Amino acid sequence: MPSPPPDWVQALKPADPQGSSLLQEERAQSNVAVDKLGELLHTKQALERQDKILSILKSEKVFDKSDNHTLGRTERIQRSLAKAKRLHQLAEQHRWSDAELLTANDLMSEPTPYGLHATMFLVC
Repeated sequence: MPSPPPDWVQALKPADPQGSSLLQEERAQSNVAVDKLGELLHTKQALERQDKILSILKSEKVFDKSDNHTLGRTERIQRSLAKAKRLHQLAEQHRWSDAELLTANDLMSEPTPYGLHATMFLVC
């Protein structure tokens, strides 16, 4: 495991204004109903499926991305294997459909060893 960054690096703070605060201000000034727009673009069922699967993924420690930036190539590959294995275990445990497994893979938003296999062939 790599050594943690020095204290002076950990003490660094980004300059203001942050993109997230600017975005929050812009959203506060908008009169767009975000929930309604989301339903229009994605359908209510797809958003509910995404929320359900996201809550499952968040409860699993293996999907935590907080230390991804400190991992080396070997560690990232090992972590990817663990994530892919756990994703398929969860799919069996929760009896996910192909669409739900694809949603979970999209929510993970990282390549896995099964990624090409899952998307390379068309299901007839």
